[in-house]
Amino acid sequence: MNFKRIVLTIFTVFLVLGSSILSFAEPNVSKDEAKKAAENALKNYLGVELDNKFESRIEFRNEKYRERSAWSMDWYKHEDNIDIDIQAEIDSDNGKILELRYYNWNNNEKNSAIPSMTKEEAKKIADDFLNQINPVESKKVKLRDDYYFSQRFRGENYRFNYVRQENGIDFNTDSIDIEINGSTGKIQSYRFNWDYDVKFEDNKNIIAKDKAKQVLKDNTDMKLVYSDVDKNNDNKPDNIKSFYKPYNEKGFLVDAKNGVMLRWDGSKEELNYKDIDDKEKEKIYKKITKPQKLSKELTEKEAKDRINSIAKDFIKDDFEIDRLRYEEDDEYFITRGRKVWEARFNIKDKDRDGRVSIDANTGEIISFDTYYFNNEDEDFTPEITWSQGYDKAVDVLSKYYGYNIKELDTKLLEQNSYHYINGKKINADSYYYNFARINNKIKYENNNIVIVINARNGDVAEVRYTWDNDIEFPKCDNVINKDKAKNVYFENRDFELSYNIIGNKEENDKKATLAYGLKDMFEFDRVDAISGKALGYNGEEFNKKDDKDYSDKIKNHWAKKELTILSDSNIIDLKTFEPNNEISKIDALKMIVNVRGYSPYRARDVKDLKFKDIKNDDEDISYIKLAVEYGFIENKEENFNKDAKITREEMAKMIIKLIDKEDMAKMKGVYALGFSDEASIDQSYKGYVAVCKGMGIINGDNSSFRPKDNATMTEMAVSIYKALSVGIK
Repeated sequence: MNFKRIVLTIFTVFLVLGSSILSFAEPNVSKDEAKKAAENALKNYLGVELDNKFESRIEFRNEKYRERSAWSMDWYKHEDNIDIDIQAEIDSDNGKILELRYYNWNNNEKNSAIPSMTKEEAKKIADDFLNQINPVESKKVKLRDDYYFSQRFRGENYRFNYVRQENGIDFNTDSIDIEINGSTGKIQSYRFNWDYDVKFEDNKNIIAKDKAKQVLKDNTDMKLVYSDVDKNNDNKPDNIKSFYKPYNEKGFLVDAKNGVMLRWDGSKEELNYKDIDDKEKEKIYKKITKPQKLSKELTEKEAKDRINSIAKDFIKDDFEIDRLRYEEDDEYFITRGRKVWEARFNIKDKDRDGRVSIDANTGEIISFDTYYFNNEDEDFTPEITWSQGYDKAVDVLSKYYGYNIKELDTKLLEQNSYHYINGKKINADSYYYNFARINNKIKYENNNIVIVINARNGDVAEVRYTWDNDIEFPKCDNVINKDKAKNVYFENRDFELSYNIIGNKEENDKKATLAYGLKDMFEFDRVDAISGKALGYNGEEFNKKDDKDYSDKIKNHWAKKELTILSDSNIIDLKTFEPNNEISKIDALKMIVNVRGYSPYRARDVKDLKFKDIKNDDEDISYIKLAVEYGFIENKEENFNKDAKITREEMAKMIIKLIDKEDMAKMKGVYALGFSDEASIDQSYKGYVAVCKGMGIINGDNSSFRPKDNATMTEMAVSIYKALSVGIK
């Protein structure tokens, strides 16, 4: 099923099923008023006029976890080669336009894979649109121009995120999102998220940033942990290493007025923990023997009997197994490296089903979960407290995993089991208990036992057992001390002032508090305990963002616009891009992989590289794996030679593979190239060069092609731009 059909299928299901409507507030804006406002907005801002050929749907939404109600409208037209989906949402309280979306999947239209305008040109359109549709609020926003919110994904659209500002300070909770078609300049989508009821404290008498940073540093502990290292992203750890990670039970915000630590819920009470002591652990440990590996795997009947026994223990109602299957070494992190029997079951006369998986070699429970199709009413009184739920979770540990109890961190911080929306108390449906594995008093992040207890009825809702019995933990004799780790962590962090909603209040009193906090908090979260280096999320060495503007490299370049668009689209990096340099094989592959979508997680689909000169810790291994996955190169037992230069004829072949025109290039004896040096083009490349010439992707100079000349970075980049402009379906 292609992408368009997937989207349309999801859209259709959405229209049929709709969403949960809880009508506990009457709208100030009527349905007819909302519909008229939406139609006018579509016409005035998106240039879309609705005719009677559109099917439509409208509903009033007042949902459990939303702080506002809205009229939601959908129009759709699907006939012949016309596939149009339109959505709009109007605030039912004040009539504001909350959302507009327009999708035209017309099969007759050419869909470019890259914009024809730069990001700056698209931004001008977005700014003008914002000033029109929100003339007041547009004066109170700032474009958030960072990777997470404003990057352009593959395709021709640009996305812009404007964050709300009060007193010149960011209020990240509120924002406006605009999506622009980078080829037509039309508005594709608009989303307005704004709370008019928030009260902002003044920005007077603010403590200095350095002082706030020191407060946070003084209140932060660095804890030593074990964690998997998976540099080649194949979902199979290369090894286990020790790291320092920041921990602060009081949160990571500092009050900008008085310099005290702030918790998100606003509470100032002492934090409560619950634990079981060593004596109790010893009693649990002695009651159960660790399951040993069986002489042979469980048969289907034995597995079914075992699963039935487990399900009866957790489920009080009648049930039946409707599917049982066997799996080996599934990539899911819980079952990775295991042989597993999995069963799905449904509960008779209930809107509920579930699933159990067990280890085929030991009979241990790997996972259990149960799901209610229809949630009960919003208002309910929990059957049990968090503390009582903890006791139930320990009972599960005792019965099924008591042999691991001495290797578990059973000390857990009591979590709030409710929150407030508009002064209305919302109880949590479930309590989560995460018992982490420990070795030598050091937590191992990637092994744990998670138990979820249903707060409504006290039943076990979920069990997840992630445990590697063959693991060898590294020694921690030569780790740096935690003070050094803390200095490394804070030296590499930027601090920022922002408004934040603090508090879990019963009364409807929203106050935005000024607080200092870490900028891009999750950009990196660990320090290597041996080397003392700051590390990024994937374990690579962290380097602070380079804010230098490298656009001067192409300021007066003949291909400035194309190169700017490629940079805006994250296909080339101007920091490392040298326009006149000959391009290496790896840099060329990086460009075309970036076009298809660079995702190190997808690289795990390629099991092992056969190249003799590429090791698993090569910094470019994910790119090389993805190049294999996308079919740009073959995985062969030979040297890869990633730093070798590529010729212009080799470049032509790469481009044709990128746009999936290789069948045309392989046609024999049908192309007349017309280049004066045609005879010097290798026979195996002639078709690729011919298709590139015919499509206007690569041209020669003064009637020659120069096939054996090394391609430059600019030649490769511009060829990619022209190829993408042709369009990839």
